[in-house]
Amino acid sequence: MGEHAGDQDYGEEIGVFLGGGPVLEGVDYEAAWLEARAAADSLNAVLGRLGLRGPALVRAQAGWADDGRGVVFLEGTPLGARRLGVVLERMMKRGRWAQGSIALRRRV
Repeated sequence: MGEHAGDQDYGEEIGVFLGGGPVLEGVDYEAAWLEARAAADSLNAVLGRLGLRGPALVRAQAGWADDGRGVVFLEGTPLGARRLGVVLERMMKRGRWAQGSIALRRRV
């Protein structure tokens, strides 16, 4: 078992798995994973305020791609996915999701 909950130990050849690809020697995953974790934490706060917890769970989790880029995965229950879909559909119908109306800015 790995150091953290959810880690899987695949032996020394592949390395520790923390919700992303295998750890490859010479690739710096830490900065990208930390950025993905911060984004996942922010998204989880919003999902919680939307009531997407408990049986209607939708959760973001940080990971990384094989090339070391950070990624954020969404996982959850079928009920949670349906409820998230309803929220997004309502936003689209209200015009809040029109192209360019929601600006995403990278934090520096």
